[in-house]
Amino acid sequence: MTERVHGYAEGYYGRLFNWRERELILSVLERNGQNTYYYAPKEDPLHRLHWRKPYDQDWLADFHAFTAKAGAREVQVVAGVAPGLDFNFSDLPHGPDYQALVTKCRCLLAAGAHRISLLMDDIDEKFINRRGAFRQEGVAHASLANALADDLGVALWVTPRIYANELAETAPDYLADFLNCLNPDHTVLYCGSDVVARQASVQSMFEVVDECGQPLVLWDNLYANDYCPRRLFVGAWEGRNPEESIVLNPTGMLHTDSLLMDLMGSATLALQTTGTVRSAWEATLTSHGVPDAFLALAEYFYHPIFNENTPTAPTPANAITFDAIESCLWQWKSPLAREWYPYLFGLKHDLLISQHALPDLRVLKTQSHPLSQRLLK
Repeated sequence: MTERVHGYAEGYYGRLFNWRERELILSVLERNGQNTYYYAPKEDPLHRLHWRKPYDQDWLADFHAFTAKAGAREVQVVAGVAPGLDFNFSDLPHGPDYQALVTKCRCLLAAGAHRISLLMDDIDEKFINRRGAFRQEGVAHASLANALADDLGVALWVTPRIYANELAETAPDYLADFLNCLNPDHTVLYCGSDVVARQASVQSMFEVVDECGQPLVLWDNLYANDYCPRRLFVGAWEGRNPEESIVLNPTGMLHTDSLLMDLMGSATLALQTTGTVRSAWEATLTSHGVPDAFLALAEYFYHPIFNENTPTAPTPANAITFDAIESCLWQWKSPLAREWYPYLFGLKHDLLISQHALPDLRVLKTQSHPLSQRLLK
């Protein structure tokens, strides 16, 4: 990797784009000068759960057409495979699991992938059940990446199991073992101090290990909501260094993600010029047709709760708040508004509940049974 990476990561749970939607994201990347589409959707069963199963010819043809369109827009496609759930490390450097992985990656490269990414994230810690001759999990994961790259003849992007500082407590030696074994030309993806971080930087890794020689890419979960699907975050893209290589892992909602990539692009430009992103944030919302009334609600949708401190309570809701919700719900009509409808309606209910203003029957009708029972207790 020789240039700064800025791009989109289709790497979330719960949603899966179709090829037309992916192509629309390419147009957003192009207008922002963003250069990478990272294909690693957790909901593609052949990417993760059934990673041994090959893609069929129709899928590969669609993927090839997509990579060609990406290349025409000067966007590289990095294609991920995530075998970590049950890869048998007794196979290395041969065996059916390893050969299945090599074959799948070769097919992705033949279909136009510019890079291959090996993902070992979000797997259990019971490495002893499949470790083969390896004694250190980090060494096993790095050895798999090195062997795979040798067979493919290309450097890889690799996501380690410990992909944020907060995860290192469970395996304090993993990251050092992994990085010391990993060939220096591979690119490592890392979330920073926390999986969802207020101030996100790949340099946070060096709080856990000594500086490594591999290129680093920040996996940015600022807007991700797969871990809290009742919430939506659309605040300013801030607390990141736009000079670092970054892929943004957002929501899987097409129009929302188009906005979020534009927020990343406009903030990058603003930080290089004015040094502030607030005005760029408001201008980008306006350019996507978000009504002014939404600004009265923005603090409810701005950023997620971060680990490092107790959040401040939002401004108490008043008549202006409810008027803004009503306006956004009933007067704003667009594809983006339809994606945000459940979150706006959910906010209305939550505020009414917090003020004891939602009738009991309405609570029972609108909330899940366990939550309604708790609320009415």
